[in-house]
Amino acid sequence: MSRGFSPREIAQISLFTALAVLLNLLVSVPDPGAPFLFFEVWEIPIFVALLVIGFKGAGVVAGLNTLVLEAVKPGSVPAGPLYNLIAVLSTFVGIMVVRRFAPGGLEGRRRLWVLGTLLGASVRVLVMTVVNWIVLPLPFPLGFGSFGLTASEVPPLLVPIGIFNFILAIYSVPTAFSLYAALRSRSRGSIATTGGAK
Repeated sequence: MSRGFSPREIAQISLFTALAVLLNLLVSVPDPGAPFLFFEVWEIPIFVALLVIGFKGAGVVAGLNTLVLEAVKPGSVPAGPLYNLIAVLSTFVGIMVVRRFAPGGLEGRRRLWVLGTLLGASVRVLVMTVVNWIVLPLPFPLGFGSFGLTASEVPPLLVPIGIFNFILAIYSVPTAFSLYAALRSRSRGSIATTGGAK
């Protein structure tokens, strides 16, 4: 039987969810190569949550963020936030594979950060290429078929969408690694200071 979340983890989940939602509402820059896509930074706190709390806790953060987006910022189709969720979870896979086989953890090990970033980005692009190929031509509310997008028009779109997903992971994941390392360093410093004050 899996354990539930501790009060500390619940507080962390609440914090990371709030940060993700806030950044989602505040930061959005159109992709010059594909103006229907937007570079955002809300995934960064979710990736930090993955490193701090683990897969289950970060999955809850990502899921809660998706629910909020569905209510306040669904995009052109209601399934849009679900696409985002799949993209985030697929990036998790690459990061967790590297973390799983990194004795001593990832902190401060920049080669592993690079490997985790590249693997996370690659898994994301692969998964989302398949997802987009299947769902984009579907009718509303799942895809854009009701707006005139046909299955034959989807393949040319997969390249700019893939590039977008790769770039987004390339800046989001390393930023999360850096923030995680800073949090760990600060936490250790606080513990050391507390332990010395007797």
